[in-house]
Amino acid sequence: MKLYIYLLILLSFSSTHLTAQQVTGTWEGIMDRNEFLQINVIEVGDKLCGYTWDFDINDSSSFCKAYFNGTYNKLLDAWFVEGYEFMRNSGSHYLMQLKFKIVNENGKRVMKGICRIKPTLFFGGDSPSSFTLRKTSNRPTIITQTMRNCIAEFEPPKKPEIKNSTAPKKTTPVASNKIYKKDTNNNVAIAEKIKDTLVKSLPIIKEKILPKLTNGRENKELSRIVVNDKKITLNIYDNGTIDGDTVSIFYNGKQIVKSKKLTATALVVDVTLDENTALHSIVLYAENLGSIPPNTALVVFTTASGKRYQLFSSATLQQNAEMVFEYRE
Repeated sequence: MKLYIYLLILLSFSSTHLTAQQVTGTWEGIMDRNEFLQINVIEVGDKLCGYTWDFDINDSSSFCKAYFNGTYNKLLDAWFVEGYEFMRNSGSHYLMQLKFKIVNENGKRVMKGICRIKPTLFFGGDSPSSFTLRKTSNRPTIITQTMRNCIAEFEPPKKPEIKNSTAPKKTTPVASNKIYKKDTNNNVAIAEKIKDTLVKSLPIIKEKILPKLTNGRENKELSRIVVNDKKITLNIYDNGTIDGDTVSIFYNGKQIVKSKKLTATALVVDVTLDENTALHSIVLYAENLGSIPPNTALVVFTTASGKRYQLFSSATLQQNAEMVFEYRE
């Protein structure tokens, strides 16, 4: 029943759909959850790639940015988008699924759709929220490396030029930032010139793809925090009853602490962040579960400038506890 209602909402857009999508750009507006939503996207054929940025209007410190991929469904005449990894997550945000159309509304092009939390193994998702976004720019705010990869992967190869010795020699066209449309019979928009102009003209996020596994176990991201200091000190305690929990610690996949028992006295670990990358992963790897599973810890970390944070972590023999720091000068 929920799926039926969900699809009914999507199919009930009353505005006239635009044949030429031209989704590429920056779209902004408000979701009915009282949240601001910005979508930065590149359209390559029937594929989309980009990232979302959303925050609570009443608390702008609670926000997240997340990468997404998307595809066009010809039967429903709509785009289906799914987040797959956080760029930043300062609050209790979740990856999202979006479904939308580009339509004409009062003479203007808008993006109308619905959004819901992406279901997981432990969470079935929530009821959808609707949104209406307006295009604020024909270019994404930032072109990330993942968006570049998307263009390289999905842009169709150019047809070889047929040479004719009797034909006059053609001059090389000057690159522009226009988005050209091919195969008009199939209404397929190809962002042919993005690689030569748009991608080169915008800044790139200095990003690092963090490892999904450490020593064969899944890394579960518990927190992501922006820091301005390269030096961080971790104080790690057994959380609750002292029951023999033992951990190893990894920084960006490299082991920096091996098999240390957690007690009521802090295990102190100093970490110097690599300033050549933006994202930094610190993983607590459970060597055992102690006498009272799971392996739990209280992690208090301070920066060189005196900022202090704390986090309660839980690790098992199948899943690691991960903290991600985003370093900014």
